[in-house]
Amino acid sequence: MNIITIEGRQGSGVRILGRSIAKKLEYDFIDRLVLANIAKKVGSTVEALNQVEKKIPTLTTKFADSINNMLEKSVSVGMGGDPYFGPGIDYILSKPYSSMDEELTTEGSKIDYQRFIDTTNEVVKDLGELGKVVIVGRGGSLILKDNPNVLKILVVASIEERIKNTMDQEKVDHDSAVEIIEHADKAQLKYFSDAFQKKPLDPSSYHCVINSSKINLDTSTDIVVDMIKEFNKN
Repeated sequence: MNIITIEGRQGSGVRILGRSIAKKLEYDFIDRLVLANIAKKVGSTVEALNQVEKKIPTLTTKFADSINNMLEKSVSVGMGGDPYFGPGIDYILSKPYSSMDEELTTEGSKIDYQRFIDTTNEVVKDLGELGKVVIVGRGGSLILKDNPNVLKILVVASIEERIKNTMDQEKVDHDSAVEIIEHADKAQLKYFSDAFQKKPLDPSSYHCVINSSKINLDTSTDIVVDMIKEFNKN
């Protein structure tokens, strides 16, 4: 195994844990913001891809090829001058579940939401081919459910811990943090239902469930790193 997917609720500490694991294993760390930044660097034309190929990290170069492939597919099926995965892919990939949920008010928004799901699936599958990556969120565990090289981790936390973490991360008061969490949970439920026809964070979809309210960051990191090493022995 050389791929780790991590899922969790808003405020559970998934990104902090993901970064810690990636650093210890010397893997690339991927979340929605990293995906968006890479896509923004890459641009949306073959010429742009060629220009940056030797100037950006290996992971970005490979991800650029993934986006290029999506562009070619979109043109080949007759999407015309506005490729399905064309300009704005960085905007699509950067979206949290909650913002997509808010925008589903028109037919055009529904199309954009489907782009969000399709783009995510394509990109995560391609990242799964690269190896040595920690992928946080986006339903990576379900997208890569048939990939035998994936260790799937679920992070949970008490509601009190989630509120505290959200207050710290978003710089908001208690009531605002509760509102953010409630909205994020609702949007995440919709995303998993639409994309996978499943409820989010079903423990049976994961190798390991870590309660970040009970286990500190260092210990959680060591648990996952040890699991990867143990799996790779067998």
